[in-house]
Amino acid sequence: ICHSCFYDIKAAKLPSSALANNLWVGDVPAELSVLSLPEQVLVSRYYAASYIVKLYPRSRGSGSSSGQMFNNALRGNVASYRMNTADIASMIEGDLLPHHPNILAATIGITLVGAKNVPDRCLPGFLRVSCQCVRDALVFLKNNNPFYQHVQISEENLLLLPDDNVPRQL
Repeated sequence: ICHSCFYDIKAAKLPSSALANNLWVGDVPAELSVLSLPEQVLVSRYYAASYIVKLYPRSRGSGSSSGQMFNNALRGNVASYRMNTADIASMIEGDLLPHHPNILAATIGITLVGAKNVPDRCLPGFLRVSCQCVRDALVFLKNNNPFYQHVQISEENLLLLPDDNVPRQL
């Protein structure tokens, strides 16, 4: 239990982050729960920040296959960087989704620690994009989320996405 909740309970108050405060919105729908980080960026209406991903090689002798060259996990560190908001705003104007894949280079940075000339097949799955997953997520959001009801799904931008591979923009 966190300190904030502990002190609220000690004072006979309901903690502000308690599920009893109607903060539970339900399970994440399957169409959205399968989205990778780049896929989430492509279907998002708004951006909180940029993502910086550091990939460290697995230690020698870890028994990893050639397709799993890097540790496959994310950590919750946050770094803030000045972004060219005017350029990003021009890329995301309007109700056309998914965004052009160039938005990925503006919002996701990848650092390969100690590695050179790494083939795409060795990059972790959380960097892959599936055109079909993006399409399914947008159709679901358009049908079930009032903030997406006026969105136009861009077949042109969908055709620019790979079919289950790491986008070249990353």
